[in-house]
Amino acid sequence: MNKKGKRKIYPIFLPNAGCKTRCVFCNQVIMTGETIPNIRELESVDFSGVDEIAFYGGTFTGLKKDTMKRLLDISPSTPKRISTRPDSLDKETIELLKNGNVQVIELGIESLDDEVLSYSKRGYKAEEALRAIERLKDDFKLIAHLMIGLPRDTREKDIRTVQLLIDSGIRVFRIHPTLVFKNTELEDMYKNGLYTPLNLQDAIDIVVEMVAMIESNNGQVTRLGYHVPQSQMEFLIAGPYHSAFGDVVRSTLIRKIIEELSIKKVTYSAKYKPWFYAHGNNEIQVERQEIQEVEDAGNDDVLFFDGLNYVESLELLLRRSKKNPRIEVI
Repeated sequence: MNKKGKRKIYPIFLPNAGCKTRCVFCNQVIMTGETIPNIRELESVDFSGVDEIAFYGGTFTGLKKDTMKRLLDISPSTPKRISTRPDSLDKETIELLKNGNVQVIELGIESLDDEVLSYSKRGYKAEEALRAIERLKDDFKLIAHLMIGLPRDTREKDIRTVQLLIDSGIRVFRIHPTLVFKNTELEDMYKNGLYTPLNLQDAIDIVVEMVAMIESNNGQVTRLGYHVPQSQMEFLIAGPYHSAFGDVVRSTLIRKIIEELSIKKVTYSAKYKPWFYAHGNNEIQVERQEIQEVEDAGNDDVLFFDGLNYVESLELLLRRSKKNPRIEVI
């Protein structure tokens, strides 16, 4: 949560590059508006002052090995981050990544339910994803990408996926609900009545529960929701889209903690203020103490609920929800 010392990341988008199959929900050119960059032009970029080069989109390890190596040789001293999928990581490729200064791998897990993976045409099973995590976790920082609301998905499957990933050692996540874009197989399924997207409230409720599980286990959720550039909004057909999805999830979770635990006083750093006032939270009856951030004073990450810190509050919230199934806490 600490925003201090934020790294300067240079993003390079490789839409659908290296993908051996096309998932039902995916058309990255339509979704992002990005196109494949010219490698020769990238090789001439001055990366001084850049903390990390990130290759987003597509399946980086599905590219030809010569192409992978050429991309990783760009500014070789600059740490790299890649996006890939769990079934494109053989031993030779993993060694190439280590030698290429890759330090972070964003792994497109999406789900650990075999039925969901099959109907989404991911091309692998849950066991293969878990094996990939075991092969990678000692050498790289792993970030698991998850999607909710995929074909044949349920809240229970989403929660089980999170638990399996926590048990496997994953502590950093990105989560977003499935959206329906033009020129995807999911668009055809939706128009033919074979797929029904989540509504926005259900998507928020499911992700709130996932976040509570992750962060009560000292994990971190670095992104919530899918960013759709304004230029691509015309291609969005259906689904639980909200331009501030992450903020709504955070505000909802804060409201759950306060109301379900009958919190009387909250104390928070100034950077958390929107969580306590946005999306209707300004109407909550609770005493608020805002702590102004002072550099090096150690008060930039304050978040307490009647003296309980954030993680303790989440643990208590989850325990109470299990004891009283009549109260759907999150």
